[in-house]
Amino acid sequence: MKTYAICLIGLQTQQAVVVGGGGVASRKVEGLLTADFKVKVVSPKLTAELQALVSSGAIKFVQRPYQHGDLEGAFLVIAATNDPAVNQAVWAEAVQRGCLINVVDDPQHSNFILPAVLQRGEMSIAISTGGGSPALARRLRERLEDLIGPEYGTLTEVLAELRPDLIAGFPPGEARLKAALRIVDSNILHVIQDQGKDVALTYARQQLHQQL
Repeated sequence: MKTYAICLIGLQTQQAVVVGGGGVASRKVEGLLTADFKVKVVSPKLTAELQALVSSGAIKFVQRPYQHGDLEGAFLVIAATNDPAVNQAVWAEAVQRGCLINVVDDPQHSNFILPAVLQRGEMSIAISTGGGSPALARRLRERLEDLIGPEYGTLTEVLAELRPDLIAGFPPGEARLKAALRIVDSNILHVIQDQGKDVALTYARQQLHQQL
């Protein structure tokens, strides 16, 4: 099994090519659009969801089987057809061009994998099994969805707004970390749930100033 480094990379406006138009490709395209990729799909047919994205102008569509050269200009490629020979041809071209390439259900021919992601606003929690069991990663994400609600996204926004005060008021290192954690460990999640972001921001700022 390969070992993958874990990192978050801003790749907005980069070109992604997805080869395949079925359900798996549809899910991959959804994730790429969330990350603001420019997406091109190459496939003879599309799911209804992908067709709707084509109609809205959200993605580009090349309606035919994959041909060598379809990856020109691509930064990231996903091969998601049900034909292993096509997927291998996509992989070979991607490697030749130096693209990031993920062949679905074939980690040995992928230089990156897509984790199961739980998104709460600007907060992202990624779960990976190194390509060994996407089903397990998905089930763990579903369980975390029940534990980590949307209030955590609001908490992330509150802490981001407080960060300049935190930096100004506390020296770097342990003192600053402890100050931030005292807010995180306070009653702030309940304040968010019961009274909303604005009240929570005031509450958090009071907690911070009490520590100065």
